[in-house]
Amino acid sequence: MTTPSHNITPIHDELAQAQAAYDSALEKLLKACAEFNEGAGKEYAELMQRHADLRSKIATHEATAEAATVEFKQLLAAANYEKTKAVKDALFKKNDAVAIAEELREALADSERTALPLRASASRAAQSYANAHDTAYAAYARLEVFKALAASEEGLSRALALLSHVSDAAEVERHVQDTREHRMKFVWNRLVAVAKQQPEAQEQPEVEALGPLQLGPFAGRAYLTPVQAMRLQRAEAEATA
Repeated sequence: MTTPSHNITPIHDELAQAQAAYDSALEKLLKACAEFNEGAGKEYAELMQRHADLRSKIATHEATAEAATVEFKQLLAAANYEKTKAVKDALFKKNDAVAIAEELREALADSERTALPLRASASRAAQSYANAHDTAYAAYARLEVFKALAASEEGLSRALALLSHVSDAAEVERHVQDTREHRMKFVWNRLVAVAKQQPEAQEQPEVEALGPLQLGPFAGRAYLTPVQAMRLQRAEAEATA
């Protein structure tokens, strides 16, 4: 019996290592997910919602002020430019809407000026979360490979070994360094061709244990880079100088 020239790690040992790597990656993912969704990411998302609410209120009061201005001018002209009660009510309504809109704009501007540290912190948390998700998915995919190998390695490797003795066309093998590997290659090509037709190859599936990658304000992985943070800080300093 011919002995192999080098030792090969048993497939079940490889499978155990892949399982351990996946378990570790999943644990890190859960930690990164919690840090983002319950920490800086949540705070920043709430702040962005507050800003959106302020913008909506500003738009509402601006529209009210515009309509009240038209009404005031119409009533003033109809009263022959006398300050009647209707005219005073319309004027109050207009000025009130203008004043509130201005206060809201100042509140929004103040909040936006102080949001950079939280935005930067949330961006880092989002990036760490996404990286952990990528790592966990890679570990999951490798684990699935080793599971499949553990189930079929013995029979498939025996079939490949048999193929290593089947000669190909001499014209082809004359240009191949490892003829035995070349004789087995069509099996790999077959597997790759079939793999490309699997639905998982068309679109990355969602793995239930990993959960969907939801980055909130950083959807599309629109992180704040260190350079962007530095530029924003510089612009903020210049604006307040």
